[in-house]
Amino acid sequence: MTTDLIDLRTVARDDRCLSVALAGELDVYTAGQVGPRLREIAGSGRPVIVLDLSGLLFCDSAGIDLLTRLDRHCRAAGSRLLLGDVPPLLVKSMQVLAVDRDLTFVGPGPRP
Repeated sequence: MTTDLIDLRTVARDDRCLSVALAGELDVYTAGQVGPRLREIAGSGRPVIVLDLSGLLFCDSAGIDLLTRLDRHCRAAGSRLLLGDVPPLLVKSMQVLAVDRDLTFVGPGPRP
């Protein structure tokens, strides 16, 4: 799924894990665009979902809210959401909002 501001694509998949990459700007407008697809991915039945955020250029509170709701949706569906390569500014924003404690970060990027 690609629009002018956001790009969501599957990077790899097998029976246990689905890796997707989100790139561009995640804000109140684009969160509404990618949210339904991300919820569909969360319900895919795979035990692990890795969401690579290294390509995010911008993320506002609506984007952070989408990520936290996606994590809850994954847990409810019996999956584990891993946020990969989260940009430093986004990690800091998550810390300020105190949502970093509920999320799982992986990859070489900064971690809370």
